Amino acid sequence: MSNSYVSIVRQAIDLLDGVSLGEYQHKLPPHFPSSIGSHMRHIIDHFLALMNGHTNGIVDYNVRHRHNNVEQFPAAAVESFESISHWLSNVNDKDLDLPLKVSTEVDVSRTHTTTCQSTLERELVFASSHAIHHFALVRIICSMQNIIVPEFFGYAPATISHINKTA
Repeated sequence: MSNSYVSIVRQAIDLLDGVSLGEYQHKLPPHFPSSIGSHMRHIIDHFLALMNGHTNGIVDYNVRHRHNNVEQFPAAAVESFESISHWLSNVNDKDLDLPLKVSTEVDVSRTHTTTCQSTLERELVFASSHAIHHFALVRIICSMQNIIVPEFFGYAPATISHINKTA
């Protein structure tokens, strides 16, 4: 399997190595009522839902672990990202087409969960794209705290390819 999914997860680990506990927990309302930790926990929740659900064929993105150690402590997040990275490194190419049932809430006005068909690879694409989206928000939060981030942290792969072609 391509290392691209692992590389995306490793971006979080690389960033968190340079973030203090205070920076990780700091909230910047009204624009960012969630901390770096909140975003990292949210990303981890999605990868864990996929990691834990792919074995039985049912992925439930509604399972969240709000206010846990991963959200509060960067070392706990790094440990979770390391576990996810290890799992991704061991996914076989033949497993990418495994069928999955995916459940998630889809309505903002009431509680309504839908379930649809997908594959492991499609959900890896989703979880990775979702992570990059949150990395972009974390990049802004870091900027507001004067935290230096890696050059392409929070950039989509297609954007990086475009930048590299025009450089």
